[in-house]
Amino acid sequence: MSALIFIAGLIWGSLSAQFLVQTITSLIIASVYLAALASAKVPRTWNAAACGVSLLQAIIFAALFFGGNWLASLYIDFVNMNATSIASLVTFLVTLLYTARQVPGKILVARLSSQDHWFVRAAMNRPPAEVVELAWKYRASPTMATLYPPSQSILLPDHDDS
Repeated sequence: MSALIFIAGLIWGSLSAQFLVQTITSLIIASVYLAALASAKVPRTWNAAACGVSLLQAIIFAALFFGGNWLASLYIDFVNMNATSIASLVTFLVTLLYTARQVPGKILVARLSSQDHWFVRAAMNRPPAEVVELAWKYRASPTMATLYPPSQSILLPDHDDS
């Protein structure tokens, strides 16, 4: 049974870090969209909806973080440093460092989405994995060519119909 609790402690350490980072990120993104309601470069309904979704995400992830910590504390003694609590803490810190690196990109996407309708339209046509990369490129060079690069020309072989 103690081996299962140890493994659960490892898993919970990682999950709790992700929940915490997602809660904080969602609150920051909600505030970005809320502040953008004052400037109407993007329709206010878009910013209001995005703010509402971000607040809902923050509530859900905060509930998962606090509820999970409560449930984990029933089985893992976090007060006394034992192997399970130390392993959980180590996985928490490692995952926290890994996931925190992704936060600036997500905030940049929210900032650009709340202020530039051209970015929103371009981001909707991209796979989610490419949106953060597009945001960094667009921040460095805010042009239409950055959002919509010229398509690669397909080189067709020349043929002669004679």
